[in-house]
Amino acid sequence: MRKWLLCLFFIATNALALPLMTKVIQLNYQNADTVIQLVQPLLQDGEQITGNGQTLVVKVTPQTLTQLRVLLNKIDQPPVTFEITIFQGDPDWLSTQNSNTIVISTSSQQNQQRRQSVQVMNGQSAFISTGQDQPVISSVGIGWWGPGISYDRRLVQDGLLVEPTLQGQKVKLTVRRIREQDSRVSNQQFDQQQVMTTVMVPLNKWVSLSSPQGDAPADSNTEVIRAGDQFQQNSTLYIKVSIVK
Repeated sequence: MRKWLLCLFFIATNALALPLMTKVIQLNYQNADTVIQLVQPLLQDGEQITGNGQTLVVKVTPQTLTQLRVLLNKIDQPPVTFEITIFQGDPDWLSTQNSNTIVISTSSQQNQQRRQSVQVMNGQSAFISTGQDQPVISSVGIGWWGPGISYDRRLVQDGLLVEPTLQGQKVKLTVRRIREQDSRVSNQQFDQQQVMTTVMVPLNKWVSLSSPQGDAPADSNTEVIRAGDQFQQNSTLYIKVSIVK
């Protein structure tokens, strides 16, 4: 009698077990590898999920498939796009920002050059250029009317290479600052200085970054010796990150 009960229980269990079904799901924005890692905890024993590119192949029960579709609707969204704005100004400029202070000013060409912005997707890199054309001697010769000099225009590389990554309510921002200026050795050469840093910044707020020469030493008796030319216009660099709606 006990054996018959066990057999009936086994048959009933198999009858109630939901069959596995195979479905192909096409993603619109996210990559399959990223999605698989996120949805893997939903799978039960015997269920499978594979994928390549933006295509998923799942072998799951109807119940799990319903849960997957709900989760995919939340995951498969367009990537976040940031607008990154930089400004080069005085050390006390930040005191007039991120507050209720009302500042009335007129726009000038100089201010427009000091303020630049760029849009970049989450996890991607973009370069914000603040460089200017400068004349560079291309050739020198002697003609009938005396020595002659011809010039070419060269864009002095000056700006930021930024890479934002959204982490919760803040943004992990990797910044590489590149600055060039005329070399004292030759007016056909340019000295270059690069500074790289990674910071966590809040959204929609101005944040100051270190100047290329760095902060002054805490100990006034410390002597700092720097090699190479000292760069001009060492203004404080400010940066603000916003999400594009």
